[in-house]
Amino acid sequence: GIKRHTSIHAAGIIMADIPLNEIVPLVYDESSNMYISGYEASFLEDLGLLKMDFLGIKNLTTIMEMQTDILRYEKVNIDFKDIPLDDKETIKLFQEGDTNGIFQFESLGMKNFLRELKPNNFIDLSNAIALFRPGPAASIPSFIKRKEGLEKIDYFTPSLEPILKSTYGIIIYQEQIMQIASQIAGFTLGEADILRRAMSKKKKELIEEQRNKFIQGSLKNGYDKDMAIKIYDLIEKFASYGFNKSHSIAYTIIAYKMAYLKVHYKEYFYINLLNSVIGDIKKTKEYLYEMKKYQLEVLKPDIKESSDTYQLRNGKILAPFNIIKGISKVICSRIIENREEIKDIYSFFQKNNDLTKNNLEVLILAGCFESFSYNRRTLIENLDSLLNYASLCKDLDENYVLKPEIIEYPEYSKSEIIEKERNFYGFYLSNHPVTYYKSKIANTIALKDIEKYFNTWQTFIVLVESYKEIETKNGDKMLFFSGSDEERVQDFTIFPKTYEQYDEITKGDILKVYGKIEKRNGTYQVIVSKIERLKEEEYEKNEDRS
Repeated sequence: GIKRHTSIHAAGIIMADIPLNEIVPLVYDESSNMYISGYEASFLEDLGLLKMDFLGIKNLTTIMEMQTDILRYEKVNIDFKDIPLDDKETIKLFQEGDTNGIFQFESLGMKNFLRELKPNNFIDLSNAIALFRPGPAASIPSFIKRKEGLEKIDYFTPSLEPILKSTYGIIIYQEQIMQIASQIAGFTLGEADILRRAMSKKKKELIEEQRNKFIQGSLKNGYDKDMAIKIYDLIEKFASYGFNKSHSIAYTIIAYKMAYLKVHYKEYFYINLLNSVIGDIKKTKEYLYEMKKYQLEVLKPDIKESSDTYQLRNGKILAPFNIIKGISKVICSRIIENREEIKDIYSFFQKNNDLTKNNLEVLILAGCFESFSYNRRTLIENLDSLLNYASLCKDLDENYVLKPEIIEYPEYSKSEIIEKERNFYGFYLSNHPVTYYKSKIANTIALKDIEKYFNTWQTFIVLVESYKEIETKNGDKMLFFSGSDEERVQDFTIFPKTYEQYDEITKGDILKVYGKIEKRNGTYQVIVSKIERLKEEEYEKNEDRS
């Protein structure tokens, strides 16, 4: 029973109308530069103190930055409070599950739920947030059927219809529990909150005590005992996972307004979304692939123009230096600091002579020097002489140092460039390897269209991103792998009888896959029937000719 350590709630703040140190012991915490209470949360509430959780959501910052960019480039002032909540195109985005980058609606399961739910308005979206959690998710099939008129809605008594109409007779909010207790049993809202808390915290004694109080109150209001028990049992069933409606509405406002900006101001949406996930290769790759669907072009970092954030340049999005592996914000700052004095490749090396050879190799192979009109291989082959020139310029006036002759070399092959990009970025920034093959092979479909072809056999061209071989109970081997094209990553499954016909599949393979599109646990997958490895030699010959 003796305290072993202290821990701090992520967002809990306590308040009183007199100085807190007159009520509770306080400890100064240096790490947070705040005082923390010597009592834990449950005791503080028993003392009658007000405890509130203040949550910081980075999406609000992202929205604010979108608004700033729209004002700067488009001269349009988008006021957060004035964004309409009934925009048809925004609702359509949710109906289609096109919610990458949208707060609370980004997971694959949620996207599939949205496509089934087909939300018609803002309230449907709030309901979706409250339902898509462990517990309430069990009510999803019934909720969808009732919404579509395929299942009868039972309100138990007409007096509950106004409370449960927006959720089709299903309790999903804590506020509904409080309203029912007030309407049926005559509880004050304060008493109803005690009931809600007792149920959500599963305090058995208090739940039974409240049951008797609820039944007695219901009898006074003219309801019979059986109905009162039935309604109380219903409340108890849903109370343990009821969601806070005010919380859900607040989340939905943020999500909806992000979606509105995605629909109407795509460039600014993606610029700021990408800026919010710099360093997260998985998210960056996901957003970059999706942007291709909207014909939004992303330019490789440019030594003359890029910074440490994504920027808009002539309708295109210019990538920052620090999405390149090994290039830190410090290196970005050095390059930007000296930029005004850079006239050519020589002045760049002279002014940035504190960059290491490895830093420069990375920047060159990532394609950052194209604006100097030298290809990657030429700069790599001449790197030592350029570094020697930069070193001499440290000690001598540049006018006395002979500029080295840059010997031109043919560029690396297209496949080498693409692979180097993948190595330095963690994804394909300009070209995806499957693009060439898709242009040559007829009757293939894009992974983004997979839902349209559900339960049919189709052909795909994909790059193997990751794979996992497992052994079945019978000792047979089967394979799961993720394959990508220009816009999406998709799961593929190869069962033992098919898998035994092929050599080992590895990351980086480019495959022509024939399989059936199926759905399992709300997620689309492809069951593979045939595989063909596509030859790199053919790709190289085509690039040489071009």
